[in-house]
Amino acid sequence: MSRALGLSLSLLAYAVLVLYDLDSAALSTGDKSLVQRASKPLQTLFANEPDPLYLLLVNACARGESALWLHLPSILCGLLALVAGARMLRGLAGAHAAPGALLLLAASPFLAAQARALSPATLALLLVALSYALFWEYLRSGKAGFLIGWTVVTALSFGVQVSLIFLPLLQSVIALFYWKRYPQRQALWWGALAVVLAIFAFAFREPATQFLSTQLPPLQAGQLTQLLTTFCLLSTNLHVPEALVGTALFALLVAAGLRACADWRKDARHGLLVAGLLVPCIAYALTQQGTALLLCALPSLCGLAAMGLRLFPQWARQGLWAAGAICYSWSYWNLYP
Repeated sequence: MSRALGLSLSLLAYAVLVLYDLDSAALSTGDKSLVQRASKPLQTLFANEPDPLYLLLVNACARGESALWLHLPSILCGLLALVAGARMLRGLAGAHAAPGALLLLAASPFLAAQARALSPATLALLLVALSYALFWEYLRSGKAGFLIGWTVVTALSFGVQVSLIFLPLLQSVIALFYWKRYPQRQALWWGALAVVLAIFAFAFREPATQFLSTQLPPLQAGQLTQLLTTFCLLSTNLHVPEALVGTALFALLVAAGLRACADWRKDARHGLLVAGLLVPCIAYALTQQGTALLLCALPSLCGLAAMGLRLFPQWARQGLWAAGAICYSWSYWNLYP
């Protein structure tokens, strides 16, 4: 399958799944509250709200009366996130696994649920996918243009959700861990990181203070259940017991994908892919900061699953794709009103 055809099919699948019966969906109490928050003055948005950039988009569309018009920012950001995700997945998961990973991402019930809600999650996904893609391109090529783009995109992500501070911190760990492979990239990278952290500290002081003051609950054995619930939500948009079959299928594929990433100590692409799944999932399970944080793990989940699929023989792959389609269909049966 060519890159253009794979992207076109993925965009079409996303559009059909997200737009189905959307105009008849009533706004929830939380959606109405978000519209009210979006009407606040600009200075108040950036001083007190954790997602000011998304609220600006909602306010621009708030005059529309239909659900489709109000959901337009989330839907369009989801489309753009798939385009950026195609570049990210091709770089991190490889050219052979990328088309399957993009299709899993585009048809994901969790992505569709976020795009059908008034949520900054798809805008966060767009910026995160761009940040990963630009970060990897800078490590690979060393071109300063990619690093400048990364700085702008990552700084903007804080205006969507302050919890996305995990992004430059995770990438800093990756840059430090693989510094022997990319020693010539270090000086510019740490300078750009200092700029990004300074923007976070000064431009988003109040939301950042609220986020950083969040107290983590004490570690308990019962929190393993929360991690399972998080993985169920990410992979199927369902909870136990409805999610068990779909979650088990994704667990199998991700386990195979981790086997394909066994060289993560040497290959920064695979290290970034694995960390991109684990860090947002664990952070969401411990802090419950919002689904925008969890959605950021979805491209890595789909990338690992697609890499795992390629380890199976052809006949098994066809069966796994069929099983995945059935699990996705069950999730959408529960999603649509």
